[in-house]
Amino acid sequence: MTATDDTTYGAVAAPPVLSVKEMTKRRDETDGSEYLFYDVNFDLHENEILVVRGPSGVGKTTILRCIAQLTSFEAGICTLNCPTGPRTPADMGIPTWRADVMYVPQRPAQMPGSPLDFVDVVNSFAVQRAREHYDPVEIAEDWGISSDLWEKKWPDLSGGEQQRIALAVALSCDPRVLLLDEPTSALDPQSTLMVEDALASRTCIWITHDDSQEARIATRTLTINPDASYTITRRSGAEPSQQTESPSHPAEEDQEYLRQRLRCDRQE
Repeated sequence: MTATDDTTYGAVAAPPVLSVKEMTKRRDETDGSEYLFYDVNFDLHENEILVVRGPSGVGKTTILRCIAQLTSFEAGICTLNCPTGPRTPADMGIPTWRADVMYVPQRPAQMPGSPLDFVDVVNSFAVQRAREHYDPVEIAEDWGISSDLWEKKWPDLSGGEQQRIALAVALSCDPRVLLLDEPTSALDPQSTLMVEDALASRTCIWITHDDSQEARIATRTLTINPDASYTITRRSGAEPSQQTESPSHPAEEDQEYLRQRLRCDRQE
């Protein structure tokens, strides 16, 4: 049995923008160690914000990086709904996938030069040259980032300024899905609300540790548990029939696989 996602909008189910099926990741790929998460399944719909929760170390950042094709994983597939139908990263090419499904880290990497230099680098990528862009300076101005800050060196900016600038650059590229790793963790409450408002109509997977933020922004919540299982619940207290759960603990399925192999070996 595999977990399924039953989100519908109105009388007819809307096609998902992004689908994640049977995604599985071990803590260490080289030694067959225990799972971080196991057999994760969900669909993400247009203008939906799926919040990711869970204790530290369960793989919240890792699952975003797996979806962005920045980290390898043991099993599973991601597809993006395109005019020609669902397409995988292999179908689209990894650079195009990452432009459409864009990961924004909690702490932007320290680039050489200024944020404006970084914008020039992003716009120089072949996959971005073919796309229309918005002005990131204008986007960030609505969040209290004045234009002169874009000319400063990255280390001279505060953590909150770096977060808002990195997010503005991502939005300027107009990806179809944003993968956000605690994008407001360094912001004051007023700036946090401004960013949330700007992202309210976007399609996002958003990691947060803030209960009040989850209540404000989440359409649904994906909770990754320490035993590698997961649950998905709707906002405002889902009924049991509205919840999606991983059907079994990975260790149980491993044991069943071994039992089946032993039976086959004996028959041979």
